[in-house]
Amino acid sequence: MEVIEKPLGKITAILADIGLEVTYAYDDLVFIQHSTFMLQFTDDPAQLKLYHHVECNPEQAAEIEQTIKDALAKEGISALPSGQYSITENDDETINIEFR
Repeated sequence: MEVIEKPLGKITAILADIGLEVTYAYDDLVFIQHSTFMLQFTDDPAQLKLYHHVECNPEQAAEIEQTIKDALAKEGISALPSGQYSITENDDETINIEFR
């Protein structure tokens, strides 16, 4: 089984350069700005999926998504806007993420 290297440190640095903070990372998910945005790694380490939270203002989301896409592209990483997501907490203190 091939292990795919995920450039989390590089992505964190790129986002910090544009004033955004990685607030949590788990497995293939990277939460940005207290879960307002989320990146998801794919099988290609140079390609990510980009989501915004359902409660994020659509105009603001589009503007910030473009900023993220441009910053990552300068470093050879593409971010594909992939829709919205929501997070709910389960009774057992785990979370459920729904992609839309």
